[in-house]
Amino acid sequence: MKLTWQKLSRRFVVALTLAGVFFGSGIAVHADTYDSSSSESVVNERWGKPTFIYGGGLTQSQVQQTMAIMNINSDDVTTDSVTGQDLVKYLGSGSGDTSVMISSVLVTRESSGHGITVKIDTPSAITQITANEYKNPLITAGITDATIEVASVKPVTGESALTGVYKAFEANGETIDPDRAALGQEELETTNSVAQDAVQQNEQDNPNQSSSENKEDANKIKLQLANALTDIKQQLADLKEQGKTANTTQITNIVNTSIKDNNLSGKISQTNITQLVNLADKYQTTSGVLDKSTMNQLDKAKTSIGSALDKVGGALKNAQNSSWWQEFVSWVKNTWQSIFS
Repeated sequence: MKLTWQKLSRRFVVALTLAGVFFGSGIAVHADTYDSSSSESVVNERWGKPTFIYGGGLTQSQVQQTMAIMNINSDDVTTDSVTGQDLVKYLGSGSGDTSVMISSVLVTRESSGHGITVKIDTPSAITQITANEYKNPLITAGITDATIEVASVKPVTGESALTGVYKAFEANGETIDPDRAALGQEELETTNSVAQDAVQQNEQDNPNQSSSENKEDANKIKLQLANALTDIKQQLADLKEQGKTANTTQITNIVNTSIKDNNLSGKISQTNITQLVNLADKYQTTSGVLDKSTMNQLDKAKTSIGSALDKVGGALKNAQNSSWWQEFVSWVKNTWQSIFS
């Protein structure tokens, strides 16, 4: 069949458009939406300098090493340590053993509406908790509008870092609600446990994967779980705004739906689901956790978590597993073939 120049031109434009749609989705998935703007030059008038809280279990040499890692000049920060007694004070539990307090934090107060930003300066030493995994528990604990850096000079799980953040806020005259602080810590420990179980299950399901592939999947799973947690909170907050409280059956449905929507079905055990249901119930009974101001902070965290998921390919992976994506791929193939047949 002989094609006129006009027809060829139109078909070429259609082909380019389809290519843009098809490949553009891949580009969007890997786009880096990290905000690189810095507030280091801005002094917060409530706090003044950023606050550096180092682990009380560190030697003086290790404190200096930590400061070097975090690029801290002692003249530019307010400095204090976090002890085992601080852990007991803020969480209402613990042995009070200061020697196990290893991780350190640098907390910079930001302007209202900034949200929570977390950076781990020593990712190889914080062995279990990722930056995005810290955000949900911090918001649950009532921490708002802050940039938080976490570091450790030797391997730790990272679960005690929240205590340092609480101490930094209180050292600057801000009140820490002990109930919310304790729930934030419980959330961190619970979600970390669930994430570790899910990662292990994924490795068992994919025995032929390389260690690098397992690591990539582990990061995706943790992001998906963090995103599921924001969904659970938002749905409970919506019910609260209507003057309603979810019962155990409703909470279980919310948790199961959020797990499914975030592509975690088959990775989260029934025991894990029960843990998340019990945690979610406490959101409803702890004052402030589901308030509008807290949800505003959570919205910013959800955007950040979603961007991180897109960057590692989580969104595309979900799409490829769905029926609409398969239908879309088939449509593209058929249209492409019709153009050049």
